[in-house]
Amino acid sequence: MNFKNYISELKKRNIFRAAITYLVIAWLIAQVSSIVFPAFNLPTYFMKSLIFVLIIGFPISLIFAWVYKFSPKGIEKTQSMKIEKIKTKGFDHQLQINNKKLVVLPFKNIGSDIDSNYFSDGLTEEIIIRLSGIKQLDIASRTTSMQYKNSELDILSLGRELKARYLLQGTVRKHNNELRISVELIDLEKDSELWAKIYRGKLVDVFDIQEKVSKKIVKSLQLKLSQKEKIALCKKATMNIDAHDANLRAREFLFRYTKRYLLLAVELFQKAINLDPKYDAAYAGMSEACGLLYETHDRNPDWLAKAEESSMKAIIYNPNSSEAYSSLGLVYYNKNLLNEAFLSVEKAISLDPDNFFAYWVRGRLYRLTDRDSEAVNDFSKALDLNNNFHTVYGDLQMAYETLHDEKNLQKTIERAALFYPNYLLHHPDDSRAHQFYAFTLKRLGQLEEAKKEMQKGIEQNSNDPIIIYNAACFYALIGEKATAIENLKKAIDNGFRNYNYLIHDPDFYSLQKEPDFIALMESK
Repeated sequence: MNFKNYISELKKRNIFRAAITYLVIAWLIAQVSSIVFPAFNLPTYFMKSLIFVLIIGFPISLIFAWVYKFSPKGIEKTQSMKIEKIKTKGFDHQLQINNKKLVVLPFKNIGSDIDSNYFSDGLTEEIIIRLSGIKQLDIASRTTSMQYKNSELDILSLGRELKARYLLQGTVRKHNNELRISVELIDLEKDSELWAKIYRGKLVDVFDIQEKVSKKIVKSLQLKLSQKEKIALCKKATMNIDAHDANLRAREFLFRYTKRYLLLAVELFQKAINLDPKYDAAYAGMSEACGLLYETHDRNPDWLAKAEESSMKAIIYNPNSSEAYSSLGLVYYNKNLLNEAFLSVEKAISLDPDNFFAYWVRGRLYRLTDRDSEAVNDFSKALDLNNNFHTVYGDLQMAYETLHDEKNLQKTIERAALFYPNYLLHHPDDSRAHQFYAFTLKRLGQLEEAKKEMQKGIEQNSNDPIIIYNAACFYALIGEKATAIENLKKAIDNGFRNYNYLIHDPDFYSLQKEPDFIALMESK
């Protein structure tokens, strides 16, 4: 450490203040003693001893001030200078390496309508999408940014964690047709605000505001754009604000997986398509929703046909749509066209390396082809990109079980156990999450708590075939065979039709010799 750093550290620990305070007090004591001691005829060595003690106490007081500090909590040990230096130096080094990395924090909805959260989230994602095509700019992915929606980290800690130099944050107030968006760009290295602006307008002005914010960032960071990048920066997915709004609302429900939410997503995606027949993002979303409906709730081939048609239309209107290719991959997965599915999801990943859905589909393809080691990598990647896509926890656990990797299986279970309570705090109506948490608690041996979580999921969607099927799996695993078979019958009566999966589901191995289970399978 150089001389300036030492001086800075001395100031930080209040050494100069401690020294001055001590000398003043010592001088007062000496002055008072020089008057008092003679008055009481005390020997002269008393004064000499006192001065000696005061001299010895000076360096001791400085050492004490260096090591400890006074705080509202009492006397505390001062943080090591060496550690502080390492932390600061490490952060500076990270910023130098990633001197063009930007994090767009989820915009906060400060309006009175909490249901408008989908709109502020959509605004965040749209700005990230616009900026992600700029080669000179390293931008955190949409899924990475959204993980910090409710983070309590201060901006410097967040920048250090994400190894970013720049941070964009803002607020959104949406009331009826009126819109107020405030935006701030911060240079974390200099801990200074590059610019801040408030945009006001009508709801339809959101597209222009997105473009203005993106251009302002480019100008502030002095980025040089190619002609292609300039065009992409100004490109609008749709000019119809109602279609845009419907698409955002649909995506809010898409990955909750229950039949009710998926049907609602389909309805909203269709509304967006009706309003803008060339809206590629809405077609890609429609494909995902229909593909998931077919796979998990209703084996009607019309859903799969609709999913394939929608993904193809999305590709026609936007050949670079990563989501269109990943949704097409899900279609081929369900058609058992594995080669075509692999090609589709790999194309999706090449267009957007942060497409978590594509990694999830490819991971499932790897599992089908007995490549569980590769599946683990893709599932882990999907979870890293979107921690809220919690269905991956189950896939990851099954892959580790197949690999007999007990160590990583246990780590995944423990990670899920930490994730679900916080997730359910913010999404209490996610019935599948309650059920997955129940499976996690069961694995940890907390059976009574597991039963309570399973019951919560059932009560929220008591007629959803997948919810009831999951309940059947759970009760079979804990040895309550009659309850398991009863739920399985109800799941089939409510529309579960994936009999091939049911017959090979390892959760039901304990039921294979049960007469009621055998009769149920024979009737199908």
